[in-house]
Order: sequence, then C-alpha cells, then structure tokens
Amino acid sequence: MAFSLSQFFTKPVRSVVGIDIGSSSIKIVQLRREAGRAVLETYGAIALGPYANIEIGRATQLPADTIATALKDVLKESNTTTAESVFAIPYASSLVSVVRLPAAVQGKLDQIMPLEARKYIPVPISEVQLDWSLVSGTGSGPQDKIEVMLVAIQNSVLEKYRTVATATALHVSFFEIEVFSAVRASLDHGIAPVAVVDMGAATTKFYVVERGIIRESHIINRGSQELTLNASRALGMSVAQAEESKRKVGMVAPSQPATIPGTHATTADAAHSFELSIAPTVAELSHTISSFEQRMGEAISTLVLTGGGAGLPGLIPYLQSRLQTEVRLADPFSKTQAPAFLEGVLKEAGPEFSVAVGIALRKLQELE
Repeated sequence: MAFSLSQFFTKPVRSVVGIDIGSSSIKIVQLRREAGRAVLETYGAIALGPYANIEIGRATQLPADTIATALKDVLKESNTTTAESVFAIPYASSLVSVVRLPAAVQGKLDQIMPLEARKYIPVPISEVQLDWSLVSGTGSGPQDKIEVMLVAIQNSVLEKYRTVATATALHVSFFEIEVFSAVRASLDHGIAPVAVVDMGAATTKFYVVERGIIRESHIINRGSQELTLNASRALGMSVAQAEESKRKVGMVAPSQPATIPGTHATTADAAHSFELSIAPTVAELSHTISSFEQRMGEAISTLVLTGGGAGLPGLIPYLQSRLQTEVRLADPFSKTQAPAFLEGVLKEAGPEFSVAVGIALRKLQELE
C-alpha cells in the first residue's frame, strides 16, 4: 500500500485551469504562480462539432453531459494536473451595464441596485444572480453622479456549468463573464478608449473599454461560421473544404489562383466569398464605432481582435482599410512565461485563448 505525506497536509493552490466553453470549441489554459509570474503549464482546445455530429467549426447547442465529455477529453489530451478551475460564462447569457445614479445613494447600493436592475433585465430578478461595483464618481451634492457596473447571470446557465464541473471532478473557484476575461488578457491599462472585437463561431462581440471600464458592449449575430457556410453554398464545396479554405486562404486572393481539389472553385473565388460574407459584420462594427465616438466625443484608438475568427488571413488589413483605425491581434500569452521556442505558436494561437488566459490570470491574482 503506497501513500504520500502530502495527504496529511493542505498544499497551497499554485496552478489553475481557465476554461472557456464556446459555441464551437472548448479552450483550456493551465497557469501556475511562480515568483510573481504567471507560468504557462499547458493549453489545449477541442472542437465541439463532432460531439454534435456536425463539422468542425460549426456552432453547437450541447447538453451539459456532452459538454462534460468534451471537457474531460481536452483536459486529458492537454495533460492538466490540477482540479482547481475557473469558468468563463458566455456574454449572451449575461448582462453588463454601467448605471448612472445620484451620488447620494452610494451608501445604499444594496437596497437600490436590485430595484434599479429591474429596468435593465428583461426577466424576473429571481431568475438571475446579481452583482455590482462602484466604478467612478464621488461627492454627495444634488448634481453629483456615480457610475455603478451592474452584472447579471442567468441561474439556469450557472447551474449548467456547475453540472459540467461536477461531472468532470473540477473544483470551481468562481464564474466570470467572458468579456472581463477577454479584456484582462488582451489589454494593458490605458486612458484612451479601446475596442475589443471577439469573433466567435456564432456571434461577434464588441466591447469598448476606457480606463479599465467596459463602457459599451454589443452583440452582432453573425460569426465566423457564416463565412464557411456561405462559401460552401456559393462555391459548391463541402463545409469541411470551405472551413479549410477559410483558415488557409482567408481573404488573401493569391496572384496565381489554384483550383480547390474536388471542386470547380479557385482560391480566388474563396477569398472573394469570404470578403463578401464578412462585409455586413464590418459595416455594423463601423456603425457601432461611429455611434460611440459621436456620442462620447472621443475616438477609439485601437481595435483588438480576439476569438477563433480573428486569425482569418487578410482580416487585419481589410479592417484597417474599412475602419480607419489601428487593428491588432490580442496576444494573451505575452502575459505569461513560456519557453521561447513556443513564442511564434503562442502568438498565432493567442486570440483564440484570450478568455481562458484572462480568467486564469484573475485566479492567480487572487492567490498572491
């Protein structure tokens, strides 16, 4: 019979797994705290399409037990070594809003905010978990105002995630709405407004962050899978072929187009199709940015791309030409310590793992 002395002592938590369950894939990142640094121990992703008997890259709606199976698989494949975990909650299952109130009520927020929340939440308060925090404002004069960030998450979603955690034998420290995780991993502290565009399979999320505060958020009900499906229909290729073309060709039309094997379409046809498909999303982004800048009287300095769709070849120059602003990819792994030979790989994979890295970083900060 073997045993370890460690079972007689409580070991301090040093490692944590950040988990991002998206509509088309699960991303996990395991970090540990060492000498004040966040050290990358492992990371991994798994497509959810095959668990729903559909193609890789497609958005899914899976029950908790199937998600748990997929999560077990990616944890095993990634060789994670800790049960300490933190989960990101989809933005679509939550509400985040900055509420302006008279400064005189600052000491009564526990009584005021549940009542105020009814103006913003379209479901009974009993069906959500509420939280709030003061983000700006002081004073007590009749004209003074405070800003309070209101956050709500559906109880049914929390219960689903708890079921997944139990089924995978994970200990969950907390849940966090994905927008906060993405912002933490993607941005540094700055004064000028910065926009974060999270390009998922089913939706594109848009956030404006100013002085660390999320000033505006918006969901565009179009995502990267739309480019794949449109190309498949328009060019007579399979969804798998369209997905591969999206990842390899993107919107970069080659100078010498090649025929895509098994089809009559060329790589130039595919690039043109992807550009046509993404145009409505970019037009909506442009309108949202212009509206914010006109309303607030200040320009958005930078656009930071996160999410699996951010790696579309040719996307950055296309956005820069249409939006007339600096565009860059998120680089969340730059906030971790990792072997130098992985730098290129991590930089390329970074946008997809922004949420998982961001929520794991928060847990490590709490361990300091």
